[in-house]
Amino acid sequence: MNKILIFAGVLAAVYVSVFLIPESAEKLSLDPDKPSEFWRYISYPFAHLNLKHLIENILGLGLVAFIGMELKTAFSDFSSAYLSSGFFSVLPVWLLMSFTALGASNAIFGGFGLISQETKKYKINGKVIILLLTGLTFMGSILNYLSYGFGEEFMFAFKQGISHFSGLVFGILVFFLLGWAKPILKKKKRYILRGDYR
Repeated sequence: MNKILIFAGVLAAVYVSVFLIPESAEKLSLDPDKPSEFWRYISYPFAHLNLKHLIENILGLGLVAFIGMELKTAFSDFSSAYLSSGFFSVLPVWLLMSFTALGASNAIFGGFGLISQETKKYKINGKVIILLLTGLTFMGSILNYLSYGFGEEFMFAFKQGISHFSGLVFGILVFFLLGWAKPILKKKKRYILRGDYR
């Protein structure tokens, strides 16, 4: 079985297990009122607000993993983009806009960001994919604006959209960082295997 799909299956099992912990969203989310509770900086991508949130993220994870597998994305690239986006991409937005962060959405959008660049291997325009994904990140904001105007629902969806967009951008940056770092690491590995340490 493909490593990316196994990775997605393990993560889905972790998400479900964490969800079954009583009051997991309250205990594990990244809460702006509790910045000193250090475990929240590690636990928040695994916690989910409710069953709907959990199912949406598991479906999103399955979709991005399946597309990554079909594009023959390297497992190391996919897992690096997914995990780093999940842990780090929300932090700048969270610090600026003050909201409770939880869930795997940023990691999923980070995976999509990486994949948007992977499509270039197949002569698919990555910019079109990025535009579509950017539209998706702000769809909730647009729908809430049309339904309720500039109320609390709009602001919640807007912060969510900005957060997801940061995950998308982070995944794209990881793609370029990996592209820059891999040749350097391979060159160093060849030198070490040959015994040339100069």
